[in-house]
Amino acid sequence: MKIGVDLISGESDINELVHGCIDAVEEADDIEVVMIGKAEVYEPLLYQKKSFWGKPEKIDRISILEASEIITMDDDPIRVMKQKKNASILVGLQAHKRMEIDAFFSPGNTGAIVVAASLIMGRVKGIKKPALAAFLPNSEGKVNILLDVGASTDCDVDDLVKFAIMGRIFYSKMEKVNNPKVGLLNIGSESHKGTSIQKATYKALSEMNINFIGNVEGDDLFASEMDVIVCDGALGNVTLKVAEGAGKTLIKILKESITHDPMAKVALPFYGAALKKMAHQIDPEAHGGVPLLGVRGNVFIGHGKSGRGAIKAGIMAAAETVRTDVLGKIHRDMETIYHV
Repeated sequence: MKIGVDLISGESDINELVHGCIDAVEEADDIEVVMIGKAEVYEPLLYQKKSFWGKPEKIDRISILEASEIITMDDDPIRVMKQKKNASILVGLQAHKRMEIDAFFSPGNTGAIVVAASLIMGRVKGIKKPALAAFLPNSEGKVNILLDVGASTDCDVDDLVKFAIMGRIFYSKMEKVNNPKVGLLNIGSESHKGTSIQKATYKALSEMNINFIGNVEGDDLFASEMDVIVCDGALGNVTLKVAEGAGKTLIKILKESITHDPMAKVALPFYGAALKKMAHQIDPEAHGGVPLLGVRGNVFIGHGKSGRGAIKAGIMAAAETVRTDVLGKIHRDMETIYHV
């Protein structure tokens, strides 16, 4: 399968991101990576790695799709559709639309990717706004999903209800759970808390047969009592970034504490593996990218500061959705539910 990757729109060292692509093809023999962007940037890096890396046949499964322009993080998502028609994001999505690649992954401008994917790939019938679904570790060592985390910031009740339905289908297929539990992210557990839209969404979800457990507060995000947590993209994006920042800070504090405690250094071999496991569970790069639900095709968006590990993980996640057709199944199920 061919996974298109727009490295050039990210904010990290391009050399490291290219190595993330190499890591992916090294691990999975059924993956080809198509790097989308300026060949003059990619080719020297590939040549260098092919010359000095021990497995040049792996790099032969990496190719380049030329795109002469770059959408920056500061670009307006609407304007760039007309102003930068040969941008890597647009070129990649158009290649996906033509089925020249099986999935598209980019750590670039989220707003631009969402707008371009909606216009080029088309939204699933019945869906007004797409959602990004992010994984969160929970207290039982499994995962919860949070959506939306940045695709659609201005949502109404109908949007949030459809996020809940898409999230349930996604969680069920990815985690093999028959009846996922749904919670609504809010400022309190009581039904009368929150904005008028949150209160109306609570009422709507309560009247549906979707295993709705009620409102979820911020300190319950990582609990095991729910599987799918629903919110608008503004609240979800802030929540996700707070969680990522807290995780990084926790690891930093632990490292500093161990460094300055002689007894902790002596005992490190006994609990080092456990610390590594915890660090991996809360590492935002572990999943690499998040899927865009509600838009046709297999579209993944990564963090702007994605590094080598995140690029590899994003490619692997995109490849898995191609293997299982999980996003296709979700979107077909949504069209069946809404009889469109």
